[in-house]
Formats: sequence, C-alpha cells, structure tokens
Amino acid sequence: MFYIDVHCHLARQELQDQVDKLICEALENNVKIMIVSVQSELEFRNAMKLKEKYPLTIFLTLGQELTDFTIDTFTKLTKNIEKLIREKIVVGIGEIGLDYSKVKDPILRNIAKAILEKWLSLASKLDIPVIVHTHRAHRDSIEILKSFSLRKVVLHAFSGGTETAKKAAEEGWYFSIPPSIMHSKQKQKLVQALELDNLLLESDCPELGPSYGEPSKPVHVRLVAEKIAELKKVPVDEVVRQCTVNALRLFRLEDVVRENVELFGELFSS
Repeated sequence: MFYIDVHCHLARQELQDQVDKLICEALENNVKIMIVSVQSELEFRNAMKLKEKYPLTIFLTLGQELTDFTIDTFTKLTKNIEKLIREKIVVGIGEIGLDYSKVKDPILRNIAKAILEKWLSLASKLDIPVIVHTHRAHRDSIEILKSFSLRKVVLHAFSGGTETAKKAAEEGWYFSIPPSIMHSKQKQKLVQALELDNLLLESDCPELGPSYGEPSKPVHVRLVAEKIAELKKVPVDEVVRQCTVNALRLFRLEDVVRENVELFGELFSS
C-alpha cells in the first residue's frame, strides 16, 4: 500500500537544496507526492525537473499565489494549460482560493473572488479537479464553488465547523488533512465528523507540521493516516487505502497505477 500527499510545495526555491532528500525519504516510505501552486516561472521549472527525475512519484497541479491579484498572472499561467493536461503533466488546478487571514481589504477580497471564479470557470470547461484554499473564507469559497456546480473539489486549509463540512461533503467534495491534525482540535473534529470517502492526506510541506514550529515534509502523511485511524477507530491500512483510492480517482490516476502495478501494487480489479 502507498500514500499520496495531495498538497506539497516542493517546487519552492528555498527547498531546492533539500528536495532530493525529502523525496527519497518519501520514496522509502511509499509516499507519492503532488506538487501544488506552481505559480511562477522558476517554480514551474523546478517542478518540471522533479517530474522528469521522479516521473512515477511526482504529480503536478497548477495554481496562482493567493495574494497575487492580477488577471495577467492567470492569463500567463493558463496559456499552455490544455497542452499540459492533455500530456498528463498537470492533473489538477490548484492551489487557488481565498484566505481572509491574509487578505483583509474588502476591495482586494473582491478581486480575489473574481480571480477564483476565472480559475473555476476554466476547471469547469476542462473538467479537471480543483484544490481550493479556504482559510477563514469557507463560506464565500463554498458559495462560489456551488455556483459552478463543481464536483471534483478539494478543500484545503478548511477552518469551518463540522456542520458546514458535512454539507460540503454532501456535494461530493474532499478535505485534505495536514500533519497539524496531531495538535489541531479543529482538524480532529473535522475528521471525526466526515467519512473516509471524503478525506485525503496532505503534508502542505513545509507548512502545518505535526508540532508547532516544526516544518512539514511529505513523509508526515503517514502520521496523518495514523491519527485519522485513531480518531475513527479503524485500522490504519483502511485509512491509507481509502485515502489513496480517493486521490487516484479524483485526479484520474487509476491508469497510471494499472500500468505500473509492480511499483504501485494492485488497487483496482480492472
């Protein structure tokens, strides 16, 4: 059985001196990695190098910095996105979204919403999953998502309550759970309220580590799975398998697994 870290920032320039060590550690622990928010030309080059070096370990999504309020960035980033998707280099859009702890000005919040809507419109057109940052902005984020009738959605940095989460889960959306679940009561309550069918594992490397001030790394998704199993009183293997299958189906990676059974193992019967 293997794990999928669905939200990781390994393409950041400040991590490049340790990135191979982090990936090798993940490989040794059966962790596959999804690099998100490849929002600059430099980051995209870093991500592409990692994808080329570790083709069956690294997967990519493309998004925009949450505090970048320019439509020009969206236009530049999405210029070749259809080609990248067709060639299965990019498997999702993200991260995108809203963060009201960082963006407090009402005018900038409205601009951020407009940019989010452009990304969601593109995701709807391309029928591709989205990873949406929702920190302290879950109400607006969910309202906007519902207006696009999107089903392939990952809610990242979700800070809402359990009742709101359950309603989002009814839409078929997923919640990515970070290593901070080890100390976050909000994340623990979230996991207890949701079914495994709606959960994914993430590291958010280098953020949201398992203890305060500790950098996160991809291998920490193993701790996340163990904590989820403890909270839900189920075997950890059950958590790992379901979260992995959730990620593979959402990002349409089943064929990759079927074609490389010797590396991934047998998860699908056909």
